[in-house]
Amino acid sequence: MSAPREVATARLLLRPFRPEDAAAYGAIRAKPEVMRFMPGGIARCATAESDAPRLVADFARQWETRGFGPWAVEDRATGALIGHLGLRLLPELGGETEVLYLLDSTAWGRGLATEGALAARDEAFGRLGIARLVGYAMEANIASRRVLEKIGMRPEGVVKVFGVEAVRHVLDAPGRRTPPRLS
Repeated sequence: MSAPREVATARLLLRPFRPEDAAAYGAIRAKPEVMRFMPGGIARCATAESDAPRLVADFARQWETRGFGPWAVEDRATGALIGHLGLRLLPELGGETEVLYLLDSTAWGRGLATEGALAARDEAFGRLGIARLVGYAMEANIASRRVLEKIGMRPEGVVKVFGVEAVRHVLDAPGRRTPPRLS
């Protein structure tokens, strides 16, 4: 079963990306503070404008091929695009499903990542019937790790993923228990 294409929370509209989102998304990814803890780090800011159309198209394609993917995140009060958030299938990691998010620094500190991540978690365990979610955050990225923990995820250890060392967080669907992953 696929997730609804749009989900509204108290303060966010979560929807699939559209081509016209590329410029605003590129501007978000061009900020060093936003990219600091992302794979590739602040060096990726230099290619943000050219990366954005490809990423926007890839995120939209995931919705078409899998029935879920990262959403574009709009601030409901302003209609402004403030980043991405949602679920991503990771075939390269054995088919795990990741909760992921990247929000503009102007949206930080208001609980928006947690609000959106809770919606993504609920869609995963509800409509999609996913048994386990994973999340990855660099050890130094305390704010991102807190978001994962606030939605119920527990740290499972440090792993090398996406070319960086990150803390792997996991959460099983209610009533399900998946055995721990062996490294």
